[in-house]
Amino acid sequence: MSDSIIIIESPNKKDKIQKISGFETYATIGHFKDLPNHNYINFSSYAPNFEFKSEEVKKRMNFIFSKCKGKEVFIATDPDREGYAIGYMFYQVIKNIAKSIKRAEFYEITEAGIKKGLANALDFTKSNFNEFEAFKARSVGDKLVGFILSPKYINLLSDRNTSIGRVQTPALNFIVSKEKEIKAFNSLDESEKLSYKLKAHCQSEGKDFILESEKICKDKAELEDFLKFLQDTKEVKFEDKITKESKKTPDQPFRTSQLQQSANQVYGFSSDETMLLAQQLFERGLITYTRTDSNALSAEFITEVESFFGKEQWYQKREYKAGKQSQAEAHEAIRITHIHAFDEIEKIIEKANAEMNEGAKKLSADHIKLYTLIYKNSVLSQAKDKITQITNYNFTIKASPFKTSYSKVLYEGYASIFKAKDDENEVEEENPNKNNEENPVSKLDLDFLTQSSHIRLNNLENKEIKRQAPSRYKESSFISLLEKEGIGRPSTYASFLPTLLKRQYIELVKKGKNNEIAPTEKGMKIIELLLANDEWITKSEYTRTMEEVLEAISKNECKYLDFVKPLHQKMNFVNTDISNKEPSEAQIRLLEKLCKEQNKELPQDAFKDFNLCKKAIDELIKTAPKKPPSEKQIKLARDLAEKNKLELPKDYESDISICRAFIDSIFKKNKKE
Repeated sequence: MSDSIIIIESPNKKDKIQKISGFETYATIGHFKDLPNHNYINFSSYAPNFEFKSEEVKKRMNFIFSKCKGKEVFIATDPDREGYAIGYMFYQVIKNIAKSIKRAEFYEITEAGIKKGLANALDFTKSNFNEFEAFKARSVGDKLVGFILSPKYINLLSDRNTSIGRVQTPALNFIVSKEKEIKAFNSLDESEKLSYKLKAHCQSEGKDFILESEKICKDKAELEDFLKFLQDTKEVKFEDKITKESKKTPDQPFRTSQLQQSANQVYGFSSDETMLLAQQLFERGLITYTRTDSNALSAEFITEVESFFGKEQWYQKREYKAGKQSQAEAHEAIRITHIHAFDEIEKIIEKANAEMNEGAKKLSADHIKLYTLIYKNSVLSQAKDKITQITNYNFTIKASPFKTSYSKVLYEGYASIFKAKDDENEVEEENPNKNNEENPVSKLDLDFLTQSSHIRLNNLENKEIKRQAPSRYKESSFISLLEKEGIGRPSTYASFLPTLLKRQYIELVKKGKNNEIAPTEKGMKIIELLLANDEWITKSEYTRTMEEVLEAISKNECKYLDFVKPLHQKMNFVNTDISNKEPSEAQIRLLEKLCKEQNKELPQDAFKDFNLCKKAIDELIKTAPKKPPSEKQIKLARDLAEKNKLELPKDYESDISICRAFIDSIFKKNKKE
């Protein structure tokens, strides 16, 4: 092996990166340090107290640190703020023992992507340390909100499964507000939900067609008056037609939010399912990095598509910028790493599976579905517009305007490539007037009409226009709302719904392929309490401002304290420092019980110091004898293993936690399937 070492996050990428680079590669397995639940900051200086997540993690990381002594180290944790923070903490530990330390970023786990990342690596001291300051602000801010507000509402609700978050709470408020709109609409009288139009059944040159009035009558009385006004005429006058072309552009290359939306619409995948599948495709070198707010494509990939498809009639070279919402110009959109024919997709997946280590989880049918979605999007982004001709026909009946329209496709463009439905990959937009048909569409081309044409009115028909109730957010549309409102980041979109579900604030109601998001009574209640006591945390404006401050910290336009102090002020500078607190009676009783069970001497200092008491309890819990499962649980585990042809885990007969985890995993898997 070389004197160079690469540090990454995910162990699933380790072997491939090591093989391509020839460098020893080690994985941190995500964050190895975190803010503890107690004494996480100094409330005077706001200095954070990051600690190893556990003694086991500390031991594992110390081994990796030791391997860096005297070596050239490439810190290649993920190319986003969270990844940089992990890399920065790693750098702080090894900066005095490594020969040199560089920051490398891998946007695709391919030979070209890894070599490019290593070639462009820069000295870590020249990397943007402000990214860590922004991470620090986000971490401390979330901790302050969670540990000051959450206990308050746990008490108000008398429910320990309660939490408040700078991001999750405004997200919940949107869901609750939508439910209130729906209830308000449903409480309206039926007459308030209806308005009326007239449909005119016409005939000219032996051809029948239908027009609709532009006038909308607010009630039946107004409709009757309109009918009386028109009833004595049988003539319709053709006034004019207006023809225009409408160009429909293919979807941009996927941002994280757009991939999640599309996968939910097309396949019904939840956000966290999509991100798990996408991460595994990324780790196998099949797609680019999955957490991105950019729509940009690299010049290399655009050239590769041109070389492969440039002679196709539908091809059009298109360049994309990162977009206004993007905070990382260097990032690309989510795309396939290399272009190939559509019918080679399954072979590509099979090849990736063949290259995986023995025992590793193979890519599945769901991976093929998501890869296919990304493949289509990558190719379609380099295709011509679809062109439709729309003709609007205008008429009058006794000077009252009526109209219809006709459309025909002049050029299929991108829509012809995969012969997919035009709306297959479109994101649904909520439109309360979508069923009002303001522009009725005729099935008949009326170009045979002239202003001198004789048009007979055969009869008039009432048409009810029912106001549509506001609809609940779908999983596919909710993420786009969060992105639009500036709530959260690509790395966190997938966590919102699982968090709200875990807290029992919402439930998912199946509707077709998609799920609608409905608040529970608990979710409605917590927002009601927050609006009365801490309304600021429910508002997207405040959260959006905080996200903007975090970005400003990254750009060195403001400082860590500019984020943390105003946030803490919102909560009246409550101090949750427990360094001088005594343990509760319940903690003392638990400590006495554990000591007695294990025949250990009581640590006297622990009865006066909260931290010592907690530490003693944690250590005793670790050394406590394992509780065995019941005979019924053992039998159930065996039956499930036999039925699902699985191997029983070690110690399942002696440790209830192992037995229960095995049973739960089977039930969860079967439920998902």
